[in-house]
Amino acid sequence: MKKQYIKFSRRAISMLLAAACAGMMLTGCGQETVEEETVSELIPVEVQSPEAGTLTLKNEFVGTVSPEEFVYVIPLVSAEVLSADVAVGDTVVAGQELCKLDSEAAELQLASAQAQYDSVEANVDAAQVGYQIAQAQYESALAQIDVQNEQTQRQKDLQLYQMQIQIDSINSGIDDINEQMADLSEDKRDAEEKKDDLKKAKNQANAYAKQAEAVYNKTLDAYKYDDAQAAYQMAVAAVTALEPEDEETKQDIIQNQYGGSEENYKQAVEKAKEELKTAGDNLKKAETEIEYYKESMDRARAAVSQTESAYEQVEAGIESIEDGQEQLGDTLSDTYKSLEQTEAIKNMTEASLNIDTTPVQDASKKTAALGVDSAAATVNSAKVGAEGAKIAIDSAEYQLDMYTLTAPIDGVIEAVNVKEHDFASPNGPAFVISNKNTMTVTFYVSEGIRSTLRVGQKIQVDRNGRQYDAAITEIGTMIDQNTGLFAVKSCVSTPDDSLLTGSSVKVIADTYSQNEALLIPYDAVYYDDSQPYVYVAVDGIARRKDVETGIFDAETITILSGLDAADVLITSWSANLRDGAEISVQQQNGK
Repeated sequence: MKKQYIKFSRRAISMLLAAACAGMMLTGCGQETVEEETVSELIPVEVQSPEAGTLTLKNEFVGTVSPEEFVYVIPLVSAEVLSADVAVGDTVVAGQELCKLDSEAAELQLASAQAQYDSVEANVDAAQVGYQIAQAQYESALAQIDVQNEQTQRQKDLQLYQMQIQIDSINSGIDDINEQMADLSEDKRDAEEKKDDLKKAKNQANAYAKQAEAVYNKTLDAYKYDDAQAAYQMAVAAVTALEPEDEETKQDIIQNQYGGSEENYKQAVEKAKEELKTAGDNLKKAETEIEYYKESMDRARAAVSQTESAYEQVEAGIESIEDGQEQLGDTLSDTYKSLEQTEAIKNMTEASLNIDTTPVQDASKKTAALGVDSAAATVNSAKVGAEGAKIAIDSAEYQLDMYTLTAPIDGVIEAVNVKEHDFASPNGPAFVISNKNTMTVTFYVSEGIRSTLRVGQKIQVDRNGRQYDAAITEIGTMIDQNTGLFAVKSCVSTPDDSLLTGSSVKVIADTYSQNEALLIPYDAVYYDDSQPYVYVAVDGIARRKDVETGIFDAETITILSGLDAADVLITSWSANLRDGAEISVQQQNGK
């Protein structure tokens, strides 16, 4: 439509000039009429041949810069900050210490777990000594079977003595098991208390997350983001319409819309630019506020996930303690049975002092064997206790590690939210770290343009006149609910300090393209209502050809049908040019 308007204006001016000249020729002094003979003249024209080729259009989009990696370092415990060794802008490497929290309570817990482990290890050593004694007793019982009959009474007395020692040892083992069960019960009570505390923390975190989500949704409604974006696009369109690229169209606008007043036109342009600035500021404010509350909602959800994980770990610890209690209960039951069996055998031995010693000898073998089994069971029970104590040490060491915050990635410190003697907690991030070795630019496109893009396609990113090479890395498959467009991500592999996180940039990408089409100058096409046509030179005569056009830019348009590469296209304009007009070729363009 713009091209038609420009051509109509040139033709109208030519017709007015021709009419004025005719009037001057027909009107002379004293109102005398002079008749002149009309002379037919050839129309001078410029021509060129259509060229086959490819036309590719470029589109511009607004993108947002973000780092490839962006992490929040959130404390897993609440404690006083003893030292904070980094500041905003510092470069850190993965594993580097960021700050130290007061870990006195965790150190005490680790020391207590270590003491408990040492105690249990002592029980293991004692049980192993008992096992060695039982094994020796068993071997001694076998050796006594070969003793002469005259030593039978002495052997019986010794056997009774040994059995009593065995009973005492079993009773001692029972006492040890009861102490271990008491210790496990205390550990379980402590774990239950931690579980209750974590449950409260989890409920509070869920409440915070719901509150953050509600605030985010209210922010979306309050700032009416879609309305702000639509207002901004309308303001851009208004400024573009008032400031065309060519001076002739601009003068037509001043003449037709503002009665030729340059001042009124400038005032209208300034007003449109002010409205554009206001709309842009409103849109930027809405985007900033919405992004802030979205980040708050994401942090709240991360806190929920962390408290739930800690809660599950405590539950697993309680289950481990309960398993240990169950195992100790089984061992205690077996030990009581062993005690009953040993006492029964002792009674039987006392009753058999005056009878045949052969059954007594057989019973001695069985008793010794039971003593070995019982001692082995005691050793196994003590080892189970040692494993539980080792788990307690590992848990305490894990808790102690939480009091030192380290960098999870290589990058730059974007934010520091703690300082020395502050109180850090899991309610918010202590540090924000980004990896800026590679920057991501995200922009949004319509469904039609999306189909023209491809992953790996090279594009240009412009930030305040400075251009960067980039490549498309991801093309969205779902419409963004806020913009109604598809998100496209690209990678800038050589960023610098100008590409700030969250800054807006201009993205320039090749979109629509037509291959193997005829390319001609844009100004060579005319329109009869909606039918495009061109003029070609045929034996000194201008001939009209209706054509089918394709895509175009400011200088070139593609012809899909109606014109051949062998045609001689007329590229210059004349008010007298028409189908059948006689022409004179003055210049062969493109030759």
